Amino acid sequence: MPGKRRYYLLTATAEQDFREARRWSISRWGKELTREYFTALHESAEGIAQNHSAMLQLTGASELGVHPVREHYLIYVPTSKNSIVIVALIRQTRDVPAILKANGFKIQRQLKEIVEKLKQGENPSLIE
Repeated sequence: MPGKRRYYLLTATAEQDFREARRWSISRWGKELTREYFTALHESAEGIAQNHSAMLQLTGASELGVHPVREHYLIYVPTSKNSIVIVALIRQTRDVPAILKANGFKIQRQLKEIVEKLKQGENPSLIE
């Protein structure tokens, strides 16, 4: 595919969020609608990776970005011009600040590990 490659990574916390959301979605909507929903999440993550510098950062002075996708928020941190790390996937009906505060230390540690691997030239499971 021509053009710039776009990437996103998931922290362990985000991976768990996606697994839980997938289980819930399959039990409620079935495999086909879940596949469509997660395709939309994937496409949004790729769009954010490509255009995060133009997107509104909703969290003040921090680098944390929040992007709504259907019934969820993708919570992310840019790592380069065209890549991001998704740190959480949170339903829009939940208390996002409280969840991020409760998981802040764990998310920061996971994010630091990913950034260190990227600095060392490692490829920690980039999703393309």
